[in-house]
Amino acid sequence: MKVIVIGAGPGGYPAALKLKALGADVSIVEKGDFGGTCLNRGCIPSKALLEIGHRKHSFEELSKFLQTQHQSFDFSWEKIKEHKKTVVSSLRSSLEKLFAMKKIEIIRGEASFESPSSLRIKTQQGDRIENFDYAVVASGTKPFYPPPFEAFKDKLCDSDSVFDLENFPQKLAVIGAGVIGLELACFFNSLGSEVEIIELMNEILPFEDPQAAAVLRKSLEKRGVTFKLGEKISSLSFENGKKILLTEKGEKIEADEVLVAAGRQAVPHELAVEKAGIEAGRWIKVSQDLKTSNPRVYAVGDINGISLLAHSAEKQGELAAENILEPAKNFDLSIVPSCIYTWPEIASVGLTKKKAEEKGIKVKARKAFYQVLGRAAASMNTEGFCQIISDEKDVIIGAQIAGGPATEIIHLLAFAVKNKIPLKDLHEMIFAHPTMSEIIKEAVSK
Repeated sequence: MKVIVIGAGPGGYPAALKLKALGADVSIVEKGDFGGTCLNRGCIPSKALLEIGHRKHSFEELSKFLQTQHQSFDFSWEKIKEHKKTVVSSLRSSLEKLFAMKKIEIIRGEASFESPSSLRIKTQQGDRIENFDYAVVASGTKPFYPPPFEAFKDKLCDSDSVFDLENFPQKLAVIGAGVIGLELACFFNSLGSEVEIIELMNEILPFEDPQAAAVLRKSLEKRGVTFKLGEKISSLSFENGKKILLTEKGEKIEADEVLVAAGRQAVPHELAVEKAGIEAGRWIKVSQDLKTSNPRVYAVGDINGISLLAHSAEKQGELAAENILEPAKNFDLSIVPSCIYTWPEIASVGLTKKKAEEKGIKVKARKAFYQVLGRAAASMNTEGFCQIISDEKDVIIGAQIAGGPATEIIHLLAFAVKNKIPLKDLHEMIFAHPTMSEIIKEAVSK
């Protein structure tokens, strides 16, 4: 059985590895850097930078314990970029070596459908036609530029290009208060940039729990990040090396750089999906088992619009591979943890109280604050809370965490949601003391 995977990102390469393990003859096509957006321009480089920013922030918090006043750090933007490059190159090289060891063919080129069972791949050596029994589309997304920014793409930066800015911006305007905008705002603020976030909605993180979002907003504002919420940019101009933004209310914002973080968009029609009989709009449409309207083709990751997260893409890639050989496994969105790597961190899984009530579920929300934990007080990390949502039978159906190592702790609660664990089972667990994970014990005890 011949299977071709389009895209070597977090959806594509797990699909290819799983297909190979299951005995398929598999090839993977990649037009850019192996590892996709996540490894090269997204998850990994952003975390490399955020770790530097977080460590600087932590040291500044500790400075009050120094006997003498410490001198401010003079960080090298070039060295930070080199660190990011080293991390990415090392991981990409390891991934490529793994594919070589597994004897999975990597085709360097740009793929598009030629028919329901064939692809045209443009390579440096010329076009080649590849027939397949099945295909997995994992081509991802690209940054979205809303008006008026789309006309100035070459003069602005986005989540793909911000890591390669020639100069560190002293003043940064961020368009969008979603996950990408807030994480990058957190980093640039920590290294001394004056950051202003402009958001069309009236609040940050509109799809997260409002109280968790409020914790993050308050923390960022204390550190000097300013927010303009419910604002829309009407025009953009350039004067003396500066970017000048004008809001619809007539306010003028001047910045060294403008980071457009208004989300990402799929471009399925660049793949000529219509030639393969694949139904697509903004995203490629798939069934719960990730199959497109062409039964020979599956679509995983950001391209299907279900869940724009790297770990969702990875799971979908593996499920698609399994379904090609042993059909009938569906992707379960309800157990996908959402993680925001700002500080304080934000993480959630399952239903919020509001979403559960909208579904007609009678719920109880139990909340505990980090400030009651010995470990949190000792480590000066008392921002935030943990909230656990249970139904009328006291089964855990959702959780939200703001603060602490939220993105690590959330996995125990994701396991609870997946396995429909009752609160009493978590209550009977013994949590090591003192740990930040005790926040879960405190919440279930409410």
